[in-house]
Amino acid sequence: MGNVKQFLDDGVFTPTDAAATSTNMVRVQRVMPSISTSPITFILVDSTVSFKPTYWSRVVAIFTTGQTWQFKTYKYSNPAELFSHYPGVYVGWSNEEPPDSVLSLGRGVLPVKVDKWTGTEKGRWRDREVVERIWGRIEEGMRRGGWTKDGPGLAGQQAGR
Repeated sequence: MGNVKQFLDDGVFTPTDAAATSTNMVRVQRVMPSISTSPITFILVDSTVSFKPTYWSRVVAIFTTGQTWQFKTYKYSNPAELFSHYPGVYVGWSNEEPPDSVLSLGRGVLPVKVDKWTGTEKGRWRDREVVERIWGRIEEGMRRGGWTKDGPGLAGQQAGR
């Protein structure tokens, strides 16, 4: 969680041990042109343990490490069912293949790769590309859930806004 804001806002990946802060909740804003001309606030949390049932209607993506224990408190603990309802994202290293545990989660999980950290931001330009792919997946999932410039619509109300 300590590196997610800089990654999703600025398109610069830093390893979690190099990140300055550690928290269990982060807010990120993003304009999604097909959905809204105003920034949308996204709240990222590191656990669903405190989720109320209504919170699940607002989930637009799930970042995963591929470990199935992660899903035991989720609305759908079966990964195939979970990722048929919510887009998934796995962030790994560019010189490594995603682990079998991630690949076994199916097509609902987008594996993306970042370059290894060299200790500087120099040369991190590929990170922006990766972040745009992640946001594209999230926006696509939101549109499929009925989110439009006119509001969430009936499908969006069911998927949550």
